[in-house]
Amino acid sequence: MSLSLLAITPCPRQLHLEAVFLLIIEVPSRQAAILNSPPRRESSVGRLEAGAASGLLVCVAFLLMVQIASGAAPSGKISGTVVDAATGAPLPGATVRVDGTRLGTAAGSDGYYTIINVPPGRHTVVASMVGFATVRVEEVAVSVDRTTRVDFELREQVIEGEEIVVEARRPLIEVDRTTSASYIDAESISNLPVQEVSDLLQLQAGVVYDASGRLHLRGGRAGEVAYMVDGIPVTDQFRGGSKIEIENSWIQELQVISGTFNAEYGQAQSGVINVVTKDGGLDAYSGAASVFTGSYLSSREEVFRGATDIDITQFNLEGSVQGPVPVLPESSILLTGRYFSADGWLFGERRIRVEDTVPIQAYIQEAQRNASDRDQLVGIAIPDSLMTGDRGLVPMNPVDKLSLHGSISTRPHNQLRLAYSVFWTDQERKSYSDARRFAPDGQLKSFELSTNHILSATHTLSASTFYRIGLSLQTNRLESYLFDDPLDPRYQGSPYSANGFLFGGTSSGRSRAKQRTVLGKVDLTSQIDRYNLVKAGAEIQRHRVEQVSLTTISDGPVYLPPTQRIPAQNTAGNDAYVQEPYEISAYVQDKIEIDEIIVNAGLRFDYWNPNAVVPADLEATTDPTNGIRLATNFESAETAIQLSPRVGIAFPISRNGVLHVSYGHFFQVPRFSFIFTNSEFEVQLGDLETIMGNANLKPEQTVAYELGFQQALTSSWKVELTVYYKDIKNLLGQEIINTRDKKVYARYINRDYGNTRGIVFSLIRQYSDRFAATVDYTYQLARGNASDPNAVFFNNQTRPPIEPEKQVLPLDWDQRHTVNGTVILGDPSDWTLSIIGRFSTGQPYTPTNPGSQLATQLENSERRPTRLNLDINLAKRLTLGGVEARLFAKAFNVLDRLNARRVYTSTGNAFHPYRTIGETEIVRQNPNFSIAEIDLRPDFFEEPRRVIVGLEVEF
Repeated sequence: MSLSLLAITPCPRQLHLEAVFLLIIEVPSRQAAILNSPPRRESSVGRLEAGAASGLLVCVAFLLMVQIASGAAPSGKISGTVVDAATGAPLPGATVRVDGTRLGTAAGSDGYYTIINVPPGRHTVVASMVGFATVRVEEVAVSVDRTTRVDFELREQVIEGEEIVVEARRPLIEVDRTTSASYIDAESISNLPVQEVSDLLQLQAGVVYDASGRLHLRGGRAGEVAYMVDGIPVTDQFRGGSKIEIENSWIQELQVISGTFNAEYGQAQSGVINVVTKDGGLDAYSGAASVFTGSYLSSREEVFRGATDIDITQFNLEGSVQGPVPVLPESSILLTGRYFSADGWLFGERRIRVEDTVPIQAYIQEAQRNASDRDQLVGIAIPDSLMTGDRGLVPMNPVDKLSLHGSISTRPHNQLRLAYSVFWTDQERKSYSDARRFAPDGQLKSFELSTNHILSATHTLSASTFYRIGLSLQTNRLESYLFDDPLDPRYQGSPYSANGFLFGGTSSGRSRAKQRTVLGKVDLTSQIDRYNLVKAGAEIQRHRVEQVSLTTISDGPVYLPPTQRIPAQNTAGNDAYVQEPYEISAYVQDKIEIDEIIVNAGLRFDYWNPNAVVPADLEATTDPTNGIRLATNFESAETAIQLSPRVGIAFPISRNGVLHVSYGHFFQVPRFSFIFTNSEFEVQLGDLETIMGNANLKPEQTVAYELGFQQALTSSWKVELTVYYKDIKNLLGQEIINTRDKKVYARYINRDYGNTRGIVFSLIRQYSDRFAATVDYTYQLARGNASDPNAVFFNNQTRPPIEPEKQVLPLDWDQRHTVNGTVILGDPSDWTLSIIGRFSTGQPYTPTNPGSQLATQLENSERRPTRLNLDINLAKRLTLGGVEARLFAKAFNVLDRLNARRVYTSTGNAFHPYRTIGETEIVRQNPNFSIAEIDLRPDFFEEPRRVIVGLEVEF
């Protein structure tokens, strides 16, 4: 908690406020120079101080801007009628308010009322009028961008002060939904067997995770999803995903929009993931703490060696405290944090140390001179004396993470609410490398530090109109290296390798990517009459992207320890650039509610300026005296302007049925890592070894259509049916360019295309009588001419080169059939049992033909095995020493099923490749590894059975 407090302490030593405003409004005119010093990882304390200083800078700037107000989290709406219970006549002037807030209004002459800007969650809505008994409706569920209907019937007061209490039930049919969207609130998250946000996302229809763990929504490529936190875009535009590591315990509501989302959302083609975080309480202090530990209890020892022992391989500790701030009017504060550490389920065996690299290289060089024919055939035996590892098991996909979140809000005036929040995450992890399974000490480590400051407030002009102005500062630093010092003497050259394994050596590359985004945002919302809720807004984002990548070169003969050096900057092996693009957007949309007919119509404007240069002559000769760069002039890159119309309509087709149709255009700037890569315009010597970015890339475009239907079967059961289609063009691909001095490189261009179509059928049982259930079935086809933007580069590295596809084929993540199901039994105040089940057919792969003259068959013509997973959560609430507590146990992949993510393309299974009898006999005689060790690929499988047990207390 002390770290969170440090991050929001309002006492910086120096403040340069003018810099904040310049970052927002200044038109970038030049690129900054990057330092020549090699990347080094800062200490946690040093980075925290840097994050705190930047947060304080923005905080003071925000306080100076109070006169013009600032932004707040997204909200919903409550509307309905107030009538006389005896006569049914409207009650004009009746007061309706949201209990515990300042939100309220008076019913009009027809008894109709509307309350806007209601935060998502569960509320109590109160209606009152002189001479009538007050009615309180509790547990009214409000969601982002949705209208919740609450009608009141007031009867004449018999006893003075009489009050009638009613418990609301969430409407089964969502009559105002014009697109596909799902909502998960904090209570559901607590009850389900989930641990991370990714566990929640993969429950949603249309969500697919590919073999590399990347998210695809409705068949789009990875990175086509926009991420929002409390109304602020937090999409990582350098590599995709979210810049903020959101924890499940922080979420008040998670909204996943997979259909044609409204005009207020941009820079996304496939969908929007919208998170609203919890807020502090106004009345009393409270808090919670939880801890859990866990392990992999698997019987798959032959695959997951080291993950089957009953040891503590996971530890999680979370805590939060919230309450009012005495010195501020109507204020609240929330501080929460999470520490998580896990060894992972992929382990290596330390047979070979880094220090063994040179002796093994020297031995192999000498042995090859006198190798027999048998040695040449089956391999040269490495003496045990040269492999000095302790044979201990080493985690190869561990993670260690600390996440902190703090927020504070106050209402200095009846019409003004101010808020500030900070998100801070520091994590360290490794990515598994099978080549280093027996020499794990040379494996790279990744470090990430992200900080996000959000200043937010709402200025209410009237009961029907408010506006928001928001300011956000986001910083993200991602580094990857083995040793802190790039000249560390432990770095080794390329080691001896055989049978796919490295005999020592080190991963000698290192990289650093730094991002900073300053964002200004204004939104105006007005219920201009009973039928029209109009929203309009504008946004500007100024980015700064710094990228450094270099390789430590280890020189010297194989029989001597190497000496280390770093290539000269802006040559092969040492690249760096700084880019400062910016973007501007604006939108207007109208939600029209005429009785039971709902129309969402909007138009979005996007302007993109890469603020970079491109070569004037792409085929120019190279200059060897200047880092082998293209010897040409450079010209400013083009800007891009896009208009995106979007419309959705919902209308009843029966007493308990609603139909919706929607259509929209969606644009997204390609990821910065593609636009700005190799900004030095270098072309490496030799064959095709170079990829070059392109600041003239156009935004990628998707045109989407959707038709949906909801029908209530009973008071608790309903069905939903959705049909959708997306046409995608201007996707990222590559072209091959030959220079006039016979060098070659690949350059990104807009060339790929695709389309997806699908149908989703859902059966939903709303929670009542201690039972809730959902079943979603998705049939989806994702097709295109290329799955990977780098496909042309890899195809042209083969001999002979592979021709690019000229037809539409299944994409790598084309998962035809998906079934997700959830069941919740019990009472959350007592005990609950919840189950999540997932089934999916295999994703495609391109088979190889052993022994044939044809290297491959038709691309993606075969399918991997089906996948099945079952997760369980059992929880019990009890009182321990006067403190409310909850005991829980969760089991993931409780069936301990081996779900294959990848396969050997020669056999179609994940256990062994195709070999002839003779090849098999040669591998069996290998002097260093058994055939089982050579064939084993534990990274081809998803994680085995994992069990965690924990305790949560509330105070």
